[in-house]
Amino acid sequence: MLDTIKVLIPDYTISDSSQLQVQPSAILAGTGEKLNEHELFQTTSKRKFYGSRAYMNTEKFNLTIKPFSFVDTGTACFLQLSIPKVHNGDNYYSVGEQGTEAVFKLVEQQLKDSGLSCNLQNAELSRIDTFKNIEPEEPFETYSPLFNLLSARRVIKRDYGSTFLVSNTQQEFCIYDKLKEREIHSLDNSGLPETMRFEHRLLKKQKISSVLGFTQVADLFSGGYAVIRDKQKESWKESLFRFEVEEVVQLGSQELAETMSYFEKTHGRNWFGYFLRSYGAFYLAQYAGVEVVQKALEYFEPDRMKVYRARKTLEEAERELLFYRKEQNSKKTYAVLYEELKEKVLA
Repeated sequence: MLDTIKVLIPDYTISDSSQLQVQPSAILAGTGEKLNEHELFQTTSKRKFYGSRAYMNTEKFNLTIKPFSFVDTGTACFLQLSIPKVHNGDNYYSVGEQGTEAVFKLVEQQLKDSGLSCNLQNAELSRIDTFKNIEPEEPFETYSPLFNLLSARRVIKRDYGSTFLVSNTQQEFCIYDKLKEREIHSLDNSGLPETMRFEHRLLKKQKISSVLGFTQVADLFSGGYAVIRDKQKESWKESLFRFEVEEVVQLGSQELAETMSYFEKTHGRNWFGYFLRSYGAFYLAQYAGVEVVQKALEYFEPDRMKVYRARKTLEEAERELLFYRKEQNSKKTYAVLYEELKEKVLA
């Protein structure tokens, strides 16, 4: 359920032998002036370190100390990690509450071994990503028009083919083909089923507080984990699955009406004939293929020019509809696709 977690560590001590790396300030070449020099931290022996930031990156976590105006010391210490990646080695499978608690204890000990001592239970949550994997019945691109149909307004929407993202400054809803994402990172997909991943990302402490009602790591293990599980379903229901099936049918009919309107404006009184021709060409090309149609014509039509013209007519009619309408790779209706996803994500 939990993936990426980012926390602000309010209190910590740093030993003289810490593994923190300090990034120096940028220097103006002409004068030697340091442009972003800050006191970043001091060790237990009062030795002070200056620079633009300090960091410690490992396979299990990324820690950064950098200037921030909202804390008394002028610097803030942030820790970011993926719960399932620390626990399992990658982030495909979910980790339960006990496993999550074990991850925080492990990382806290590793920080201490690396020279930074703290109590992560007191850390403040500044980002929480939750996820749910489902096994879709269709290829990812089949659902893309449905996502565009259902997505909320007044937010940024991006469709990258195998990823659909709806976002604002406070939160993100991301749906993507998990196996393709793993392929990009050269991860082994052997034995894994086709997987669509639904991620909800709370990007700010204020948003975490308003959605979950708490902001401290310790709260995760005193009832907060169950709250997150419930709020995850609630958030997806409010953002993408707030419609009844009948409403999705209505949305689909509105989209079809827009396509019809395009043909009416383009072709005038005979628009419906052009509309039917384009739809017929589209589905013939989709489910048979232009090459197959051409081969079928060649079986009984000896005039190659007629075959060529028939193919061009088919391609032009298909192209006109594709110009206005996104491709669909399934015979299933919007309502059927929507009902499938809603049932699986909110289960």
